[in-house]
Amino acid sequence: MVLTTTDLTFPSKLHAYLVFNGFFLFLIGLNVTLLLAFLRYPFQVGAYILLPYYTYCKVLTRPETKQGTRWQYFSKNFYLFTILRFYLGLTIHQPLPKRLVEAEQTKDAQFIIAVFPHGTASDYRVAMDGMLDQVFPNTYDNVRTLGASVLLLIPIVREIFLWTSGIDASRSVAEEALENGYSLVVLPGGEAEQIRTICSRERVYLKNRKGFLKLALRKGVPVVPMYVFGASDFYRTSNALMGPRLWLVKNLGICIPFAVGLWGSILCPRPVKTTIVVGEPLSFPISDAKKGPTAEELDKAHQQFCTALVGLFDEHKRRLGYGERTLELL
Repeated sequence: MVLTTTDLTFPSKLHAYLVFNGFFLFLIGLNVTLLLAFLRYPFQVGAYILLPYYTYCKVLTRPETKQGTRWQYFSKNFYLFTILRFYLGLTIHQPLPKRLVEAEQTKDAQFIIAVFPHGTASDYRVAMDGMLDQVFPNTYDNVRTLGASVLLLIPIVREIFLWTSGIDASRSVAEEALENGYSLVVLPGGEAEQIRTICSRERVYLKNRKGFLKLALRKGVPVVPMYVFGASDFYRTSNALMGPRLWLVKNLGICIPFAVGLWGSILCPRPVKTTIVVGEPLSFPISDAKKGPTAEELDKAHQQFCTALVGLFDEHKRRLGYGERTLELL
């Protein structure tokens, strides 16, 4: 039986429901209004709003290709995030692995933090960003999160992503960030994992996901597995039209989940107790800088990571109320 935040009263749920739906409807409404205004008045809206905005964001500054524009106060204190943490009962399991604590205290420590599962909407990601100093107290300032480029094209969504440590997920940006001493948070499953999320099952899209490990082998950076218990149950999911939706993900990179959260909302998750568990850092031999890792080296690292992730899940699942579930690697 999955543990839910049963201590939430009806007024607390209603408050969260109104806050989440109101905020996201505002975002959607703003961008739809901009689109409709552009279609109706292309010159005025394009010349006076869109052109200046995108020129500044995508030509003059482009912080997403550098170190981002992280705003720690925003990550920790933005009202929506504080409500989300309370609503989900979001916690990071303590104590942390001893090897991780020791590694994080060393000079120039950095990590690639691989987070699973993505879930229907990875609602926890922005809420988690303001809590990572509990895991990385000495290197928190240098933690950045890789995200899909499409997020950087949507006004307000772009700013929230950047303020919560986001940078572009392209290989060149990720490599430069590691070379400059930053740690990276990655959600390797991405849209392929998102579309395959099934409520009440634990599924991670990992068998063909090796890019983050290739990066670790090339740069000699340890990988920290992280699992978010509860993320798979935020929304009740449907497999309707799964074939066409998988085609969209594979060919166009467009993910359209069929899912509903609290009281039928597609914007407010269910109040599922959410616990983040962190594994020990996995270190791999540094590969040839020019040639990169061999297929054998990459496969070995991948197998080691898969074993560690399953072990992390199995270690905590009974205590957190998921004893009957098995982690499925797709």
